[in-house]
Amino acid sequence: MSRRLAVRSPSDPLPWAFASVIVALVVIGLTTVGVRASVTADSAHAAIEGTTLVGDATAVQLEGATRPAEATVRTVAGAIGVDRTLLTDPARMLDELGPLMDGQSTLAAITVVAADGTEAEIDRREPGFVFRTIAADGTVDVTVLDESLEPVETRDDAPARARPERAWLEDAQWSTSVVWSDPATVPEVGRTVVHAAMAARSPRGDLVAVVAVRLDAEVFSRLLQASPATSYGEASVVGENGVVLAGAGEVAMGDDAATEPASAGTVAVGDVVTYARPVSDTLPWTLTVVVDGDEVLPAVASLDRTMLLYTVVIVVVTLIMVLVLWALRRPAGEVSVRARTDALTGLSNRHHFEVRGNDVLQAASRRGATVAVAVFDLDNFKAVNDGAGHEFGDDALRAVADGLARASGPRDVVGRLGGDEFAAVLWLGVDEDAPTAVERLRTSAHMTLERAVGDRFDVGVSAGWVDTAAGEYRLPNLVRAADAAMVSGKRTSKGVAYEGSHA
Repeated sequence: MSRRLAVRSPSDPLPWAFASVIVALVVIGLTTVGVRASVTADSAHAAIEGTTLVGDATAVQLEGATRPAEATVRTVAGAIGVDRTLLTDPARMLDELGPLMDGQSTLAAITVVAADGTEAEIDRREPGFVFRTIAADGTVDVTVLDESLEPVETRDDAPARARPERAWLEDAQWSTSVVWSDPATVPEVGRTVVHAAMAARSPRGDLVAVVAVRLDAEVFSRLLQASPATSYGEASVVGENGVVLAGAGEVAMGDDAATEPASAGTVAVGDVVTYARPVSDTLPWTLTVVVDGDEVLPAVASLDRTMLLYTVVIVVVTLIMVLVLWALRRPAGEVSVRARTDALTGLSNRHHFEVRGNDVLQAASRRGATVAVAVFDLDNFKAVNDGAGHEFGDDALRAVADGLARASGPRDVVGRLGGDEFAAVLWLGVDEDAPTAVERLRTSAHMTLERAVGDRFDVGVSAGWVDTAAGEYRLPNLVRAADAAMVSGKRTSKGVAYEGSHA
């Protein structure tokens, strides 16, 4: 009997092909959704990072603009606290306030309000200054000065003007440090201003006077316009009272934006990226930076594209991200180049030292004052780095910088030239000579260095200096002469300040 063999029909490949295509499309679709979410998140993160970087750098620049005012307030308050007779001698008060105004071009005015209600004020009126005193009976004496602080016109017994509201006066009376006011529009000067104020107290702690320095909003407006914060959108600085100090005005976080902490403040991501933070811990102002989302957040293609379009979108999004980061490198580089302080020590870096030092020398040249330029170098510092490591060496450099800064005055400029070499431009007072001033800084730096390294290393500070008594006011020449004096002197003995020659 024959047997019929069963023949099996070949399976139909079409369902498998459709299934494979469907699976592939599902995978492509899911991958597209995942890539879009990932790219969107990365884009938002890049926008936040870029915005906070620009905002934080701008805040540092704004805070730096207030430091000359704070130093001036402390100097005047300290002088009055030690010698309250300054309040009753307008001529001496002018001698105290005039050079400070002349040496700090950003200061708009200095006001001293005595505890008995008498006042003295000097403000900047191009091309010179106006010095005003108000007696207890309300009598006002006004002296107009030229740019060299020489009297041009004097008006006695001028009628008393209405005194403006001074919120800073009440706040400063109870504070032991410098207090910054909110921005306020002052009708008599026609500008928005802020005040840095501090109480001057006697050695026993009694209130003698309140000293205030006024800065015009124009100082902060110019800085904000030149900062990277305006390269991609808008920026503003607003006080707690809502008054705009600089920029486009108060900007609110969008109601539909997701808000989250970022860096030193808060960021909101919506149609635009908005970053708001306090300018600093001591300045009661808020900096807000707004970046247009169309310029920072890359577009993502729709999800119904084919695999080819998906590939193109990934390439395009990647290119956009690269371009965004590449575009952000320029303002980040500009922030780094424009930074005023040495990253390690907090002193002026070489560039800022040269700029500020030349300003001081030009002011001294105009007034015929004497300035000393000193260069400081650490003795046996290599042994510290080799024996204890560079981190310990960095701590030692910071200690030296702290010693130099503490011993310097408000008109002095102290900077780090590089490595373990520092420099200072010292404005000498009427009763101060260059050797004493230089030795004061060298001794202070030596003491803080010894405290930092302890007994492990035999270290010290040597210095070389020259002054402008010979009529040389060019900073590079003075620095070279001081450095040459130090190098030559160290061959004989270290830990000494050596006078140099202009030759």
